[in-house]
Amino acid sequence: MKKLFALLIAASLISAVATLVIAGSNVPEEVTFTPRFGTVTFNHAEHLSVGDCASCHHTGAYVTCSSCHGTQPGISNAKDAFHASCIDCHKEAQKGPVGCRACHVN
Repeated sequence: MKKLFALLIAASLISAVATLVIAGSNVPEEVTFTPRFGTVTFNHAEHLSVGDCASCHHTGAYVTCSSCHGTQPGISNAKDAFHASCIDCHKEAQKGPVGCRACHVN
């Protein structure tokens, strides 16, 4: 049992390091958004283990959300994209905030 636990820990660490190496050094640990309703601080580092970069950055490359959302025709605005992606994922995983004031703080 101890060997299995150690193997799982090692695999998790290798996966985390590989994700950081693949994502590159330009990955911020936190991203702060300042909408009118209240500041949202997104823990980017914590979410790296949830999925691959393309889960949120649809091309897999690191670009800001607002570089497409809200500026390109036919692409939802950032607010709608965040609310759909973040809240839906949190509800599905049954983990993370889903209420307005859980994310938006003044």
